[in-house]
Amino acid sequence: MKRKILAGALAGILLTAGLALIIGCATEPRRGRAINLETEIVVVGGGGAGFSAALTAREAGREVIVIEKLSLVGGNTLIAGSAANAANPELQRRKTMSASEIASIRNILALPPHDSYMRRWQENVRRDFEAHQARGATYIFDSPELHKLHTYIGGDFVANPRLVEIFGSNALDSIHWLASLGAGWSDDISAAVGAMWTRSHMPTFNFGPQGSNFVLPQERRFTQLGGRTYLEHRAEKIIMEGGRAVGVAGTTSGGTPFTVRASMGVILATGGFSSNVEMRERYNRFWPTLAAHIPSSNIDAAQGDGILMADAIGANLIDMEWIQLLPINWQIFLTASISNTIYVNRYGDRFIHEDGRRDDLSSAILRQPNGLFWLIYDTQTVDQLLGGVTTSGRDVRSLVDNRALFMADTIEDLARQKGADPVRFRRAVDDFNAAVAGAPDPFGRNVFEWPINQPPFFAVRGTVYVHHTMGGVEINEYCQVLDRNGRIIPGLFAAGEVVGGIHGANRLGANAITDILVFGRIAGASAAAGR
Repeated sequence: MKRKILAGALAGILLTAGLALIIGCATEPRRGRAINLETEIVVVGGGGAGFSAALTAREAGREVIVIEKLSLVGGNTLIAGSAANAANPELQRRKTMSASEIASIRNILALPPHDSYMRRWQENVRRDFEAHQARGATYIFDSPELHKLHTYIGGDFVANPRLVEIFGSNALDSIHWLASLGAGWSDDISAAVGAMWTRSHMPTFNFGPQGSNFVLPQERRFTQLGGRTYLEHRAEKIIMEGGRAVGVAGTTSGGTPFTVRASMGVILATGGFSSNVEMRERYNRFWPTLAAHIPSSNIDAAQGDGILMADAIGANLIDMEWIQLLPINWQIFLTASISNTIYVNRYGDRFIHEDGRRDDLSSAILRQPNGLFWLIYDTQTVDQLLGGVTTSGRDVRSLVDNRALFMADTIEDLARQKGADPVRFRRAVDDFNAAVAGAPDPFGRNVFEWPINQPPFFAVRGTVYVHHTMGGVEINEYCQVLDRNGRIIPGLFAAGEVVGGIHGANRLGANAITDILVFGRIAGASAAAGR
């Protein structure tokens, strides 16, 4: 279905500007004496996890303040790649499951269970999948348990299976919750880069481009209910009294010190540390380097503030060494979906199954000349699915510059334009198209939808970006932060990318948005309940 992105992008830009004006009275006051605020719950971070938590707590009748160090709401969520995973048979019935997808489920069921959680998930999937096969169903099979298995296995069993259980069980409900707040979802389900299954929900962008639909609906409702948001207020310290978190202290952008005392709890929703070069180099154990020349797809504000504050009061940090790279062109980002895309190197050859894990994709790209690759699309994706515009609402054809984005009426001409061998490039496309039709894919790819055969054809130059940090503070099932001895730190909660233990060694594409919704709501409910 063609997406109405341009109108949504304009609406989102206007909405964002309007929100900033609405809460302008809560931004930086004239510099003077210290600001002292009081509330029941303070949420640190105005992104998707923060506002999901804030709204949930406000709907429970609690007084809530959100503080955000930037000059507008949205945080890193606002520039997200626009997809959220959840098993959704209603939409998946519209897609046909390939033989390779059937085989991949059987392979998962044949794995030795890592623990009792995995054993139970496998048993449930086996029962449901056998019933699916027995009735002759040909549509894509999925279930919360299969989503849990993909998440757990895809993260190399590093994640806390109890958190994975909660994540998968609440995924679809969170999609519906966001819809109840006015966020639109496309009726076409897809597979985001690294999602490993066709369960990625794409927004209609009715709140604006990119990740607007994942945070602005919550913020709007929170404000309507009387919630208070303070912009340009950077938290720097968690206030502890008697072993309990009772607020935060920090400085406004104008240099005025402030404190927010919270009688019921502090919720950290400050995101990860993808833009903090010192932190990612300190914790990196997997990649050759994550120095400054490796760009980040995150906003500059993704500095790990909440992790540092929590560490300073004795919170336990887990999985910090697991840092994800994303293969993409962040400046010319057409779509989060991988279904109708192939990757080729400078010679025109495919080199990886594009539906694989993000760490495997990134490792393969780094082995290509200069660490570069090309994403190949045809007009079915660009015009029929995307309406001719990128996820940020920019007209694709206006971006053609014959450097980072090429367009041609034939595969051979596209190859010549970007300096690839036309014969090798044609072979790569033909092999992929044959796999779409049912032939074995040379690289073992499972996720397909359409062949690449409708001109004009497009090539977007890509590289790898530091995209997500899987590590952070350790939490329990109520989003309560744990200390280094495994004990609850009273009054302290956390949700979103500031948390470790949910994704393990590798995050599946489109799991992050589901994560911030599921655990943001749990953190807000837990704080509101006085846990």
